[in-house]
Parts: sequence; C-alpha cells; structure tokens
Amino acid sequence: MRRAGLTIIAVLWLSAWSFAEESITITTYYPSPYGSYNELGTNKLAVGDTDGSGSIDAGDQPNFDGNLRLKPKSGNPSAWSAGKAGEFSYSSSQDSLYHYNGSTWVASGGGGTCVVTYNSPVGSCSCPSGWTLKLNLGTWGWCMTSCGDGGYFLRPPGATCGYDHCGNPLANGNQGQGCLCCK
Repeated sequence: MRRAGLTIIAVLWLSAWSFAEESITITTYYPSPYGSYNELGTNKLAVGDTDGSGSIDAGDQPNFDGNLRLKPKSGNPSAWSAGKAGEFSYSSSQDSLYHYNGSTWVASGGGGTCVVTYNSPVGSCSCPSGWTLKLNLGTWGWCMTSCGDGGYFLRPPGATCGYDHCGNPLANGNQGQGCLCCK
C-alpha cells in the first residue's frame, strides 16, 4: 500500500510539472555554421539606434509589422559626412531618401516631377504655386574677362567665376537664385 501511495504522489507531481509554464529561447547564427539560409523573413526589423536613445534597446523597434525605420539625418545632405557605398539615409530637412554612391549622397526615388527655376531674386528661393522648394541651388549670374576681348559667360548656380585666360580674376554679377522645385 505504501508503494502505491508513493507511485500516486510521483504521478501527480510529474503531471503538475508538465503543465508548468516555461519559456524556451533559441539562438541561431547567421551565417549558419552547419548549413545555409536561403530565405530570412521577419515581421519587424530595426537597424541600429532608431529611437535616438543612445543605446540599442527595446525602443528600437519599427512602429508596425513590415516597416523598416531609419533614424532621420538633419541638415543639407551635401554637408553630410561620407557614408559607405550603398548606404541609405532619410533627410528630415529635404524630406527625401538619399543613398551614398561611393563619393556623394544622391537623392533617391520619389517619382515626382522637379524643375529648376531661375526667376527668384538673389538671396531668396520661391517656387510656383503648387510646387515645393526642395533645394536652394545658389546664386547664378555672369562672369566677364578683363583681357580686353570683352568675353563673358553665364555662371551656373552656386559656381564661382575664377580667373580668365590672362590670369586675372573674372568680374562677376549676380542675376538671381536657382531653385529646385518639385511636385
């Protein structure tokens, strides 16, 4: 009888233990040391410190399933430090996605229509109604040689005149502002 009592207690203890809640963590490595991954899928992906907290933690998650979030960069992309070829970044000041092509940051995608206008007065950029200013390209104007040949040429936005073929600095004048406007 004593043996039957111990058996019943052991069975009850084992059955209670089997219903206990436990968690299991599985760790895997990429690339797999003993095989390969042909496909890797996820519903959420965060890359780096996306919430700007200074550390990688639980706050660095995308907002919704299937989203990829990049930490926005501010300032003019032409002043950003060099990236690595193929790197993407979102410009909060230009409201555009940029990629680094190995030598410079280049605006990517958008699918909209953009034009460069030259009709804004020096020092200010404005776009026609219905268009949004994306970038102030700089002042445009003219450059003139002082070698006595009376030659002059148009200077594109943001450029300088430099020197003429006699080695003299070119005279210059400002005409207006070059503005990149997009729909």
